[in-house]
Amino acid sequence: MVRARLLPALAALALLAGPLSTGSAWAAPDRNPASAPTGTYALDTRHAALIARIDHQAGVSKSVFRFDKLEGSLKWDSQKPEQSSLSVTIDPTSINTPVAGFAAELAGDKFFKSSQFPTITFVSKSIALQSPTTGKVTGDLTFLGVTKPVVLDVVFSGVGKAKDGAKLGFAATGKFDRREFGLTYLVGPVGPEVELQIDVEFDQVK
Repeated sequence: MVRARLLPALAALALLAGPLSTGSAWAAPDRNPASAPTGTYALDTRHAALIARIDHQAGVSKSVFRFDKLEGSLKWDSQKPEQSSLSVTIDPTSINTPVAGFAAELAGDKFFKSSQFPTITFVSKSIALQSPTTGKVTGDLTFLGVTKPVVLDVVFSGVGKAKDGAKLGFAATGKFDRREFGLTYLVGPVGPEVELQIDVEFDQVK
């Protein structure tokens, strides 16, 4: 009896999975940056992740944080990607951590002073291509009212089709010394270097 009930369920699952397994519903992204239409793109906030990692207990492990509220704009030049430009704004109060109550402390006067500095921004200044799909993006990071250059190692993940136009994907890593921005609280037990991991999608703006 169990077998009799199981077989129809498995058959239904096979029918549902069939289109996905054959690839008929979704095509693989195009990895050629030249295929991405030139124009203005807006950050897809539903598919934007900014992770910060920092040494804990003098390097015994890493504390990991995520910022949940980002906005951004990309001006993309498909023929000359190095002439593209990017700007991103981060809400420091959107920091997320698994330690109860710690996010509010980070947003407060000891760390981010978010009431005084309600945004963190990154504005690109130059792009140096290393290959058709990789490059270094140098930009101004403004944090705690201090602006310093930060370099991001960026990978072009691909271009796909969104409902109203093209969708571009990127992954990036970077790092900076928080002391250069005046954030010196607890340096020692908590490391000075902040590592960044970024995964984002941008939607073409009509």
